[in-house]
Amino acid sequence: MNEILFHTNKFMLVLIRTSGVIMLAPVFGASVVPVRIKAAFVLLLSLMLTPLVGGAVPELNSLLAFGVVAVRELAVGLTMGFAAMLTFGSFQIAGGLIGRQMGLALGELADPLYQQPASVFSQFHYILSMLLFLAINGHHWFLQALGASFRSIPLGGSTISAAITRGMMERFVELFSAGLKMAAPAVCVLMLVTIGLAMLARAAPMLNMLMISITARIATGMVLVGILMPYVYGFGKVLLQNMRADLAGLIKAL
Repeated sequence: MNEILFHTNKFMLVLIRTSGVIMLAPVFGASVVPVRIKAAFVLLLSLMLTPLVGGAVPELNSLLAFGVVAVRELAVGLTMGFAAMLTFGSFQIAGGLIGRQMGLALGELADPLYQQPASVFSQFHYILSMLLFLAINGHHWFLQALGASFRSIPLGGSTISAAITRGMMERFVELFSAGLKMAAPAVCVLMLVTIGLAMLARAAPMLNMLMISITARIATGMVLVGILMPYVYGFGKVLLQNMRADLAGLIKAL
């Protein structure tokens, strides 16, 4: 009886941590993925990971004790998922800046990741980041990081310290800066185009500058996105590869 209770508690804690990770994880946690598929994937993954989890399981003699440990495990999973999701925010920041400079701010769509309006180019860069993530087998080492977390962080033995919170904030600033750098070449060129159109409007006020500016900025933006694609690919690949090291450091800190 005690052995059955031991394995049940062990599986439940693994399930809770895995659920927290998948809830915010890139690709796996996207809202476009049906909830039933997510639930089935989490359940299957937990069943596979539970036999691999070693070490002692904290004694859960009461519902309160189980609730405290469950909250800790959920916090670990959410922290790992959030740390990975931050990297993909850089791509969306870059796409949003480019889209606004092209004049596409009014044509916003619903973002399936963050459930809020996002520009067309923000969506484009997000999809590009997902494809790049899959191309470098990011989904494989993300699952490996989840498995490694059970070896490094015993069940119920994690703590979210002030240092980890500070590190997450610093990482957020770094990734926001990375999004600005990714969009900087296109934004600078589009700003020069806007200045040129303003000068043309002063020189020839009879021209329909509204239509000309919309066409010129969109056409310039499309050409720039194509030209700068190798730059975005290389820059984004480095960001995603750094995410692997960031997750490893986060697991050690937890």
